[in-house]
Amino acid sequence: MWLLFIFSLFIFSKGLLAKNPGFRLQITQNGINIVNTVAADLLSKNVNTMKISKQTGRDINVNYELRDIKIKKFQLGKSSFTRYTENSLRWTAEKIDLDIDGQYQYEYSRFFVKHSDKGSFTVNFSTMSFKIIIQLGTDGSGRPTVRAYQCLHTYGPIKYVFHGGKDWIFKLFAEKAIQGIRNQFQNNLCGILKDLVEKNAQRIVSNVKVRIPLGNSMMVDYRLPSIPSVSTNYLEVHLKGTVLWRNSQNEAPYSAASFPSNYDTTKMAYIAISDYLFNTMIFQAYRHNMLVFNITSTNIGCRKSMLNTTCSDKCIGKLIPQIAKSFPNSSVELHMMSTKQPVTNINGIVSVTAEGNISVYVRKLDNSRQYLFRVSAVGGSKVNPRLNDRMLYGQLARSEIQTNVTDSVIGAIDEKALQFLADDILMPTLAPMVSGLCKRGFPLPTIDSFQFLQPELKLRKNAILIETNLKYIPRRGKSTVLRFLPKEEIYQENIYS
Repeated sequence: MWLLFIFSLFIFSKGLLAKNPGFRLQITQNGINIVNTVAADLLSKNVNTMKISKQTGRDINVNYELRDIKIKKFQLGKSSFTRYTENSLRWTAEKIDLDIDGQYQYEYSRFFVKHSDKGSFTVNFSTMSFKIIIQLGTDGSGRPTVRAYQCLHTYGPIKYVFHGGKDWIFKLFAEKAIQGIRNQFQNNLCGILKDLVEKNAQRIVSNVKVRIPLGNSMMVDYRLPSIPSVSTNYLEVHLKGTVLWRNSQNEAPYSAASFPSNYDTTKMAYIAISDYLFNTMIFQAYRHNMLVFNITSTNIGCRKSMLNTTCSDKCIGKLIPQIAKSFPNSSVELHMMSTKQPVTNINGIVSVTAEGNISVYVRKLDNSRQYLFRVSAVGGSKVNPRLNDRMLYGQLARSEIQTNVTDSVIGAIDEKALQFLADDILMPTLAPMVSGLCKRGFPLPTIDSFQFLQPELKLRKNAILIETNLKYIPRRGKSTVLRFLPKEEIYQENIYS
């Protein structure tokens, strides 16, 4: 997961492991701004559907009721997400312009003076502002959490107009009634802000897959080893970025190298993928004996005749005459096994090196097997990484194998025979297998609502770096507008001015 989003930019958790991560996400202020745009839009939609209950009361000989109260205009003004502490963000909005209108009626009675009237009213809250703190955290299992607290408000001068009626009667109750509207609005606004963070945002980040299947036997662990750090340049997120065996889930016994420094802030997001991620995949494959493979006449396809000991054209028997003489009309089998864990290295190029033994047998006419010789092999491949739709792919560029006979019961093996094994049998068989694995792709942790926009892939020391902008795409068929429900448990501090 790539990568982290409304508020899902803010996912991450407390210390699961004290070692370098295999995956790093850096969100610049440009990236955070897209979250601000989405959040501001959602807030405006929710406020415009807000319900404010009627205000009733009695004050100085007058009974009043304000009803059918609706939001007429909500203009957010300047909104932004900024650093608050090392592990939290502050969402602020200034110069909010709010108009509320509704209907009124009153009855005035004192001594022999009685008067009643009804009509409409409009209230304008100018230069309003709010601030809410977003705390980043984890649920203890490596999944992200976001929490909201300290909802603060300020207001500038409040202007109101009652149409019709008697001005001297309005003066008896208007201030109290308008204050009731203001108090209810700010409580509702705090509820909406908290819901946006703790419902919308939490739902999104909770759906981020922190463990993604990799083939039938492995999984990629993208849990969060630390709370994200918020600086003036980045919101930086670390993910474990390691591959586990599904049944045992034991980690590789080594750590990732430190990520190279990044000082660029022109794009919205910078994703660094350590070669540690790929090496842990190879470690699991090596540890669970997946790097064992036999080449026989049944799985080499149209080249199976090359394994024959007797032929009229080109086969192993032509290059190793002692096999053809001792075992005519038979076939050879190659049993391959890694003797060391293969290693992926990234430094300007992506290379994979491997070492292993190839034990050569002959399958005799009676179907019994006879050992012939053993070859020590060192191989290397160059891979060009590619990115497409949240998957990291590889394209095999070049491979080579160096061989050396280490044990033989049939005497000396000609170098031409070894070259034939490498060039005509091993490489044509193994290269498509490696290429197929590269084309299957490596899953990145991502969120459905965000897509990479014009991503660029670069190679750094020990890491692949993806530089990209982000595009927000709302989920189809589902409204992004929350239905407001008042929340009495909201913790808030209100500042009136």
